[in-house]
Amino acid sequence: MISCFQARNVALCLSALTVLSAAGCNSTDAQAAGQTGTSGLSGPVTMVPEYQARAPRKCASVTQQPSSAQATIMVQCSMDGLTATGLGLIQDVKLEMGASRPFNNWSDLGLSGIDSNAKVVPLRGSYTGYFCGLVGTAPAGHTCLKSVVPVAEGWCWRTSFGDYKCKMQGSAPNMESGMPPPTTY
Repeated sequence: MISCFQARNVALCLSALTVLSAAGCNSTDAQAAGQTGTSGLSGPVTMVPEYQARAPRKCASVTQQPSSAQATIMVQCSMDGLTATGLGLIQDVKLEMGASRPFNNWSDLGLSGIDSNAKVVPLRGSYTGYFCGLVGTAPAGHTCLKSVVPVAEGWCWRTSFGDYKCKMQGSAPNMESGMPPPTTY
């Protein structure tokens, strides 16, 4: 069982991971430029044994405005992360894409590497966030805090290097501790 102090710290870490996820999609040798589907955008699931969970998702570079299906995957690539305090993973991403709009200094300035001359695509939807500790900090299969984010907003944007990133953020009304870690995308 997680104490209130530990739950608050984990919640703060999950919130920080969600809001500040600046890692972005990690490029691979494959380029997803011009791709209309999602094949080749992300490799197969790999595991992080010390967490008994899937590793953070990695995406190929996307150089054209992503489709809704691609953006769904890219949200995981941008928001998943392994830090000194634990493993943050995003699952069950559901999103809608709005019409692209001009860069807005007030709302878009914090988007990592954004090209302020490019259009920004607003997102809305939901996702589930997991923040997992090492196996041994809790019994195996019960090391994660799960947060369902039923209402989230986000963005897809072009960076100054010409590739796209996507992320979402929202708040979770409830958190469940002792949950199993995700093992699939």
